[in-house]
Amino acid sequence: MSNNNKIMNQYDNEKNAYQAFASEIKHLLGILISSEGISCNAITYRLKDRSSLIEKIDRKKHKYSNLNDITDIAGVRVITYYAEDADKVAEIVEHEFLVDKNNSIDKGKALEPDRFGYCSIHYVVEMNEERLKLKEYQQFSGLKCEIQIRSVLQHAWAEIEHDLGYKNSIIVPQSIRRNFSRLAGLLEIADKEFQDIRQSLSTYEFEIAKKIARKENIEIDTFLLCELAKHDPNIIAINQEIGKHTRRQFDTTIEPCDCVDSVSELSWFNINTLDQLNSFIKKNGDYAIKIAEIFCSEDVYEKEYEDLFPMKKDIAFFYLCYAELVSNEKLYDIKTCIKYLRDNNIGSPDDSYGCESSVEIAKELMDLRQKFRCSTKR
Repeated sequence: MSNNNKIMNQYDNEKNAYQAFASEIKHLLGILISSEGISCNAITYRLKDRSSLIEKIDRKKHKYSNLNDITDIAGVRVITYYAEDADKVAEIVEHEFLVDKNNSIDKGKALEPDRFGYCSIHYVVEMNEERLKLKEYQQFSGLKCEIQIRSVLQHAWAEIEHDLGYKNSIIVPQSIRRNFSRLAGLLEIADKEFQDIRQSLSTYEFEIAKKIARKENIEIDTFLLCELAKHDPNIIAINQEIGKHTRRQFDTTIEPCDCVDSVSELSWFNINTLDQLNSFIKKNGDYAIKIAEIFCSEDVYEKEYEDLFPMKKDIAFFYLCYAELVSNEKLYDIKTCIKYLRDNNIGSPDDSYGCESSVEIAKELMDLRQKFRCSTKR
């Protein structure tokens, strides 16, 4: 039996073990990365297919004597949003796995500055001794897995480079190599710019709290509303009352992206600054609680699944807007109420099924106006 046939027979016998190993590495990495608060674009795994393995063995001539010499039978790829997060994932891999340093490489450090091409971090790993003591991991003893770590932009480069077929600078004309080099530089700059933007947003979020404390009349955006939902006593009090009357649980966290709709809804009423919002809260806070109590108590679907669908902490802003529609008869009739709902994608189109239409919600709000008329006239 030839050496190549021997390796392929080993592959056929052990491929299921390698498949399970790659799947387990992917699962374990997902847990470890998430526990460090790192957000990834994707974590995927694969088993090297038979045809690719045959091609590799032929290309490498007599380099491999058995399957264990080939370190990328099992593969996992981690794609982060930012290059600096790729470095953090690399630290996790080095800490949590047994790394084969002879077969691992940081391509960014390996390439000369004037070489074209974009880089990623490649590790060849095994389960470490501590994990192999666990019964569920003992089946993976002796198996190796290649882990590739790259940012989204690095991944885009690699995929396009692979599609173009230009993996070796020697076979590429000099003029095209220059184009590749320029593009690599642009992508590297873009990676850094995205990191700088993220840092600026983090700094801005910190500054928002200081500006609120100084009572600055700043413009409303998602970061401001998120900060208010977390720490403003008036918003917290409204949420607490809504929760108490509706017996609903709130989401434990809130992020700026959760407040996009609230910015739009408040803007519809020309509430664009912190001072305007504070007046809006003072004016409509009591009515917001009453309206929330009625609407949420009638929401049978959400009550049945309240553990799966907890209320968002920006709910106070939502019901403050409803309160303005109900309480201000001079400005808002049923037509303008419907327009508000449709402009903000609240309720379904009239011909839809399964949830209330914007017209039906508007009628409910107008009915509440009649109910609250004595207490809401200004």
